[in-house]
Amino acid sequence: MTSVDASTDALQLRKRQRPVVSCLRCREKKLKCDRVTPCENCIKAGCPGGCTYNQCPNAFPKAKRIHLSPNDAGRNHEQRSEAEKAPGIGIIEDLQQRVIRLEERLGLGPQVANPPLASHAPALQINIDARPHDSAPETSDSQPFIGTLVVKGTRTRYHGQNNRISLLNHFAEAKEFIAQCTRDPTIVSLAKEVQFLQGKLQGPMDSPASSLEVGSSSELAQLRASLPPQSICDRLLNSYTTNFEKTFRIIHVPSFFQEYTQFWANPDHELYQSSSTFLPLLTAVCTASLALEGQRLKENDITLWEYLNGPALVLIQLWLQKLSRKQRTELAPLQIETLLHLSRRVRLVPTEEVWRATGSIVRSAMVMGLHLNLRNCAELSAFQAEIRRRLWITIVELDLQASISSGMPMMVSPYDVGPPPANLNDSDFDETTMELPPSKSLSEWTDSIYQVSLAMSLAERIRALSLVRIAYTRADLSEVVQQGRRIVECLRQIPSHLKLNDNPTNGVNPTVLLSRVLLDVYTRRPLLFLYRPIVLGHPRDDPAFQEICQACLESSLAILSYQDHFDPNVADLEVFNSGAYWELFQVICNGDILWAALSVCGYIKHSSLPGLAALWNSTHSKASLTRIVENTLDSLTLRISEAGSNLKDVLLLAVVLQSVRARGSTHMQEQRMSQGAKRALAACRQQLLPAVAEDSLALNLTDFAQMLQTTQPIFNSTGPGSYTPSTELHLPDDFLAQSSALAMEFNNFQGDPFIIENGAFAWNL
Repeated sequence: MTSVDASTDALQLRKRQRPVVSCLRCREKKLKCDRVTPCENCIKAGCPGGCTYNQCPNAFPKAKRIHLSPNDAGRNHEQRSEAEKAPGIGIIEDLQQRVIRLEERLGLGPQVANPPLASHAPALQINIDARPHDSAPETSDSQPFIGTLVVKGTRTRYHGQNNRISLLNHFAEAKEFIAQCTRDPTIVSLAKEVQFLQGKLQGPMDSPASSLEVGSSSELAQLRASLPPQSICDRLLNSYTTNFEKTFRIIHVPSFFQEYTQFWANPDHELYQSSSTFLPLLTAVCTASLALEGQRLKENDITLWEYLNGPALVLIQLWLQKLSRKQRTELAPLQIETLLHLSRRVRLVPTEEVWRATGSIVRSAMVMGLHLNLRNCAELSAFQAEIRRRLWITIVELDLQASISSGMPMMVSPYDVGPPPANLNDSDFDETTMELPPSKSLSEWTDSIYQVSLAMSLAERIRALSLVRIAYTRADLSEVVQQGRRIVECLRQIPSHLKLNDNPTNGVNPTVLLSRVLLDVYTRRPLLFLYRPIVLGHPRDDPAFQEICQACLESSLAILSYQDHFDPNVADLEVFNSGAYWELFQVICNGDILWAALSVCGYIKHSSLPGLAALWNSTHSKASLTRIVENTLDSLTLRISEAGSNLKDVLLLAVVLQSVRARGSTHMQEQRMSQGAKRALAACRQQLLPAVAEDSLALNLTDFAQMLQTTQPIFNSTGPGSYTPSTELHLPDDFLAQSSALAMEFNNFQGDPFIIENGAFAWNL
């Protein structure tokens, strides 16, 4: 035997692992245990009774790197069960035999049974048994994703197949050698010198170094100094948890409230001035709930409202940008980024910006491995795995909705969705939960019922989006119809207590009503997105085309009917005592209302053609559908002075409606469209003038009343829709003459509302 072989054998004999002496909770939380009963960490956590130790201190500790395929994992479990039953085999010998059998199945050949681990890198590295997720159950034929998930405490980092860590798993000998390099002082010394010299020549990297710590952050200090008083935070937090943690689940409410109580007990603690994520998280929650509480806060404290409506968002974004790569793999920054996205979404950020933002959040979540089935990761607690599952489903849903709004592709495929979250109340589990309780039936009301119900159709709705780009050009509509039927079936499978049609809405809590409406709208959006290009395109003599038209009409009319639940002009005033929910509904569903009205116009257009009279049924007539669209047009006109309203939407719908109604010569059709446009513009003008006069002190009431009288459109009774040409809509000569400032602004105004491009984003510019 050579000296090298002798030294290798000696090294193998010295590969004896330290006995595990920390308590089980400290091992799970990666905390330094003082090794007494109960230990200091368990006492601080309030669970001294749960401080227990491994009853076999000499047992071989859990392996740090696992590389398993699904089939091998199952066989290994069976072999372990057999070994546990075999008498006369010690724990260490059993584990050694299991490692040898595993390496033989992986084709790695004979290896050292107990490879040493680098003492400086305690992170667990697992090749996750993550499979493509569909509604179908997993089978032994499912293939794992190629990659490696690194778990270190509460941080998770996923590495794809081309990452060094993943590639190294294919070379067992090299992996074993690198794991021992830290024990060779010569190699360590040379590596440090090279790293130092390389840094001197190359300078700092563009991305923050993984070892960089933020420390005392100026943004964090500003967030603390500008935080609303506790009474305001209480109201904003209550509004958020009541209204927003429904279809989108981002935080675990009891855990957040516990940390919230601890903060106000000692708000000046140094933790909240250095590296805590709590202040940005709380501020993000406050900015999101401003959508419903903003008007009241604005009336009581305009300065605080202005801060939460703008500078607070900027501070949070700056804070996020300064986080290191290591800190970005914690869950809290991703929760904050998602909340920040929700806040901007209800502030009418352009759809292309929303789409870009969701793409960034999706990538951040994938970097952390949230697209994997983390329930298979034993090194994450049941609590951490479930919170990540909820957040991942929320992020995918946000990406789906943003993609529909912008007309752009999604970042996520149906195979990345995974199983829905567990249908549980937040009070059913916490950080101390070892195993999640069984998921409750969908007939039971839980904190997560809305998200779970929506997540059950998520994969099918994503598939619908993938068909949109090719559905319009296909001669055969059978595949499109089949996918649409699946979504219709998903609508039918929504639990009855979450459906609007199955429950009376009189006296219903507005929070419940809004959640039911959004659940229905979010489910229908992909169906309409898939069918609308076909309905608005060229008609086809095909039963599938008629089925598509009928399905599109039903969903469009359903969405248009939801306005009546929130519109202060017709809603139950005992329930909706303010317009906050109406405004929120308009912000979230404004695009859906326009799209649905245009889809109804497309139906009217096709039903007037020869050979397609079968589209009509006893339920709807051309006159009834026209009245529905006109009511929608009136609603858009009444809100023309509100933020988010767009004159182009009003003009588009007014002209389209008249174009599908008109029959006869081209001249007659053009005349009707012209009249419809003028009538809509006149109504908008009449709606806007009072708001302008109210803001302008230069216009007195007498002059303004005369102005309204002289500028109103005059319709005579010579015929339906007739318009008197002598009252062409133009500003009178003395308009704005009473206010030189307004006159100057109007004279310098360069806007052109008739620039309507074909791009998907043109309507939001």
